[in-house]
Amino acid sequence: MAIKPVRLVASDIDGTLLGHEAAAERFQCAWDALSRHERPLLIYNSGRPADDMLALVDAKLLPKPDYVIGGVGTMIIDERMRARVEGFVKELGQPLDAVALAAVMNTIEGVIPQAAADQHPHKSSWCLHDAEEQRIHEIAARLVGAGLDVKLIYSSGRDLDILPHAGGKGRALAWICRELAVDLDEVVVAGDTGNDREMFEMPHVRGVVVSNALPELRQAIGHDRRHFLAQASHADGVIEGLRHWGVIG
Repeated sequence: MAIKPVRLVASDIDGTLLGHEAAAERFQCAWDALSRHERPLLIYNSGRPADDMLALVDAKLLPKPDYVIGGVGTMIIDERMRARVEGFVKELGQPLDAVALAAVMNTIEGVIPQAAADQHPHKSSWCLHDAEEQRIHEIAARLVGAGLDVKLIYSSGRDLDILPHAGGKGRALAWICRELAVDLDEVVVAGDTGNDREMFEMPHVRGVVVSNALPELRQAIGHDRRHFLAQASHADGVIEGLRHWGVIG
């Protein structure tokens, strides 16, 4: 079966496109060299708030995207209008019950809240260092026991994000693809940590794992041939992967 051309590229930022200044500049040059009328849509998909990503674009540290997905898949902004996509806000449903969440999380040893800037109605973010998968399952069970219908995403051996089930990097990206009528086998994703895992687990998508990726992502994708393991790190690895998938000549 022929591989479809790539119509959409979705990439994490920190540790993937950013983290090596010269590599980030090379990515920007390589992307901007593509024909504006023929290159794929570009989406940044990060744990950062959406406004942070747009500030990086305005500072010319990253090429201009078409959309940004922020807050670990809990906010989408259309770059052209610099406005939140309200359809996705409705998809997320009711805001999290911050009081009930805090009542549970404050009883768990070793858990501390992240900064206020990292919290918003559909994302509750905490720090928990070096937790095993079983510990995360136990915390999830305690939240369910308290009547909280949420999903947990743990990454970088530190960051614990609590989201609605409709949130997450993969769920948000899948929502955009449906809205834009982009098939998942026309999508390439790139990342480096566990909170990118959901993108790589989307059916039929192709992936780029940069060489500096954490074991939590490498182990999750295993030897899946849909995903390219770059030899280069950071943005150089993304360039290498996009060459592999035929986006960059």
